[in-house]
Amino acid sequence: MDSTTLWAPRIYTLSGFVREDILQGAAALDFGCGGRKLPGAVGMDRLTLPSVDIVHDVNQRPWPVADDSFDLTFGNHVLEHVDDVLATLGELHRITKPGGRVVIQVPYFRCVDAFNDPTHVHFFATQTLDYCIDGTKLAQYRYTDFLFRKVGFWYGWPHPSKHPLKRALKSFIESHPTFYDQYLSLLLPTECLTWELEVIR
Repeated sequence: MDSTTLWAPRIYTLSGFVREDILQGAAALDFGCGGRKLPGAVGMDRLTLPSVDIVHDVNQRPWPVADDSFDLTFGNHVLEHVDDVLATLGELHRITKPGGRVVIQVPYFRCVDAFNDPTHVHFFATQTLDYCIDGTKLAQYRYTDFLFRKVGFWYGWPHPSKHPLKRALKSFIESHPTFYDQYLSLLLPTECLTWELEVIR
């Protein structure tokens, strides 16, 4: 994965959440943005805040956005709050241009943060989104009539750790995701999962 062609490593930087506009003219939507919006993006949230451009509850579908409107759609710790994950992903697929990207970060199901917030109604493991990712075993169940291509996936933020032991652990769990989800994560849970998906038609 080349970080220069991916959005996620430029949004979740080594020094924290990006503070400057990195979009370079790309049209982007930050859905469920709350008070902290991706710089340069259109913000959508049910709350009326200075960062919100479209006041709308993401659970009310369809969203007031035309098909194929954005090059990038972004959700930072939002999917765990929605009433229907697959329907929300369907809206992201609809409003993102073919070949456009969807960047999503959620709490990992073993992390205490996943359960601290009483408004969290969904929990995510490594393969949760595989039901709508082309070429995965779980996509054969055809829960959706749309598919994405997975171009990036990370345990935690999308950067290698500076600590050699953490780098080695990350490399191991990336090679053994099922073993990690079922066993090793009981001892060493990551805080979050990050996906970068490409819209395919």
